[in-house]
Amino acid sequence: MNTAWTFPAFLQQQPRALLEHFTPGRFGTVLLLLFMSWLIIQWMARLLEFLSESAPRARFFFKRLEPVTRIAIWFAAIFVCFDLLAPSRETFFAAMASVGIALGLGAQDLVKNVVGGLVILTDRPYQLGDRVRIGAAYGEIHHIGLRSTKLTTPDDTRVTIPNADVLVEHVYNANSGLLDCQVVTDLYLPPATDAAAALRIGHEAALTCPYLLAKKPIAVQVMDGFSDQPYLKLRIKAYVYDHRHEPAMISDITARAKGELLKQRLLEWRSGEE
Repeated sequence: MNTAWTFPAFLQQQPRALLEHFTPGRFGTVLLLLFMSWLIIQWMARLLEFLSESAPRARFFFKRLEPVTRIAIWFAAIFVCFDLLAPSRETFFAAMASVGIALGLGAQDLVKNVVGGLVILTDRPYQLGDRVRIGAAYGEIHHIGLRSTKLTTPDDTRVTIPNADVLVEHVYNANSGLLDCQVVTDLYLPPATDAAAALRIGHEAALTCPYLLAKKPIAVQVMDGFSDQPYLKLRIKAYVYDHRHEPAMISDITARAKGELLKQRLLEWRSGEE
């Protein structure tokens, strides 16, 4: 009967042992170690950012190193700090039990996010610099941490997504670690538009775009649609040489195609189409 209560009794006897290890000197060493780790991470992030900008073709290689190195440094620092504050086996188990109780009582979401961060680092559905869609958010990944992922949308809005949500959401990756990606531009034309002329204009607009990656194919399609009224959708698919120029490429192709469509009077709605 008494053995069933040995562990709680052990916990009740440990606060004094724990306090004996929590000396000002140990706390000072831990704070200094954490501060130095933070400085190293900041310096490393700036160095990798400089290297990625200096060598654009190797940008994703340096981007891939940043989150892994950052998290490894934090894990190493936390392990050393824990060893300094809890050197004995009994104290270690007491501290781990206290942490387990705290997590069980109120930190389930944090644990889920940390597990999600580790899954992201190992499974790698995306990496720094990728353009992804997670749920309703779309943009470039700028930060991958143990708790959350941060991306910046094309209109320069920063979105923070808990890593636990990434495990249950569909993740759409536009470039998967490559510098280029496919860009889709949709134009909506009157339903009676000459489809052959629209296809030709769409192809020429993509071919003359300054952001085009010429070695990749261009695909132009037309399809009928209806929303309030019928229309002809012109879809232009081409590759941008650097995915950071995706919004600029869509704007350029749209301007070129619409300019030629207006010049050839193909955007005029004829009687009976309204």
